[in-house]
Amino acid sequence: MTRSRERSRPAALWTAVLGLALGTAPLAAATTAHADTVPATAHAPAAPAHAAPRLERLSTAADGTQLDGASGGGALSADGRHAAFVTRAPALGCDQYSPCLKVEDLTTGALTGIDLGSGHLYGSPLLSADGSRVAFTATRRFAAPYLYDRATGTATRLWPQNPPGSNELGAVHALSPDGTRVAYTLGNRHGTQHARLLYVRSTTTGTDELISGPEEGWKGAASVTDDGSRVAYQIGGHSEGPDDTADIFLKEPATGTRTQLDTGLGTAELLRLTGDGRRVLFTAQGGLYVHTVRTGTTERVAEGRARSVTADGRYAALSDAAGLRLLDLRTGRGETVGPADAQAAPGAVAAGGRAVVFGSEAADLVPDDTNGVADVFLWTAGRGRP
Repeated sequence: MTRSRERSRPAALWTAVLGLALGTAPLAAATTAHADTVPATAHAPAAPAHAAPRLERLSTAADGTQLDGASGGGALSADGRHAAFVTRAPALGCDQYSPCLKVEDLTTGALTGIDLGSGHLYGSPLLSADGSRVAFTATRRFAAPYLYDRATGTATRLWPQNPPGSNELGAVHALSPDGTRVAYTLGNRHGTQHARLLYVRSTTTGTDELISGPEEGWKGAASVTDDGSRVAYQIGGHSEGPDDTADIFLKEPATGTRTQLDTGLGTAELLRLTGDGRRVLFTAQGGLYVHTVRTGTTERVAEGRARSVTADGRYAALSDAAGLRLLDLRTGRGETVGPADAQAAPGAVAAGGRAVVFGSEAADLVPDDTNGVADVFLWTAGRGRP
């Protein structure tokens, strides 16, 4: 049965177009800019003039009514047909101490669960482009990375044979767009050793390749191309202070070539490596940067802290005091999609900028939101439902 959901009132609430101050004019380059920084990919069909974006609550019961527990960690498949989120709602068989990981078919409304057994806590999921695979971190006694295959209904724990040193913890960091490669870390509870090793698992061969060892420090993020030929990763973590606490590197495993991409920009946070391996997107100095691998140039393309970027590197979700906005990095056009407290995870934006999923505690986004807890919302562009 198709699920019905509360939709927002007509578009005026969350469809403000960004002004020049939010990036409608080209921004100056931090270093040398290049024309192919953002690809000229095809647009989704243009919306009729009267079409307006829609906002609806994604985390609902089967009949479309609001849930009786908090939900968050939303993610979308690139094709916009599937979503996943974590919920503590008793109405869905979950509770405060036993959260559930749910995957929803946005065409039929069918809601299925990924269940590793009682006592597990689930982190924000990542979906492959077609929604057939879901990568996530789950914790019972210790955290571990997993990959779930929706076709077979099986979840595989990702762990290499005989990893060096002491390792008891693991976490998923990225899933390639085609779902064939997963970047994950291993480590232990001692100091900053919780992400001491970075691996990439190939689901085709079942092999695990060590990308970065403990000598480089702990890994704050990672991203991998479909073919595994390039891996981008972050060493260190975010800091609000003046010190440079995190750097971005690009590695080609076949040759061992490793290049730092954020030299001179202070603390940097990795967003993603595009699926074709041509660009790396990261945040630094309060803005979004794009590094073009072919030219070795880096350009500042937007202001604000980016949260999620599409696999082709064209659309980004950025947050600031005004709210969560979706920006087309090629044209500079953007619009607000969520309130100031909106939380967008790395896999929040569908291809073509057709949809964005986010979490929020705001009670005025859809009618009759009275549950008093955080929900997951789906913003769909005026081009029509993904």
